[in-house]
Amino acid sequence: MASSTLFVSNFPFTTTDSELRAAFEPLCRVESLRIITDRTTGKSRGFAFIEVPGDEDASAAIETLNESTWNGRRLVVSRAHGPDSKAPNAKASSRPSPPFRHQIVIQWSDEAERYEAEVPDLGLSAHAPNIHDAVRRVQTLTKRAGTQES
Repeated sequence: MASSTLFVSNFPFTTTDSELRAAFEPLCRVESLRIITDRTTGKSRGFAFIEVPGDEDASAAIETLNESTWNGRRLVVSRAHGPDSKAPNAKASSRPSPPFRHQIVIQWSDEAERYEAEVPDLGLSAHAPNIHDAVRRVQTLTKRAGTQES
């Protein structure tokens, strides 16, 4: 029988492995449990992965504990999604966009009453009424310039 992994979140940071295990064991057998901790401080980040024997056990735990109040918090329990799986609401993309590897200089122009975003090493600039749009426009221009050079 294949095991299922649950993603459990929104529990108090002070929760121990044994407390979390005790919440799940009346519903299913817990094969493994791992509370995720901060690398620097070693403190809990408030979420965990719990491996249970199969889909029936996973479904029972989700049905019973998801959205329930546990230790003063609304517990969230769902099936874990691996790094390669398509999680619900994940944006579908044929290929990931590469990171933007250029410096962007943003300046406000009092005369034009808008922001200017410039990529100095490429000699490109764009104007917009807000910073977000100015950056997005200059990134689009950079992508087009890169496509034309290839």
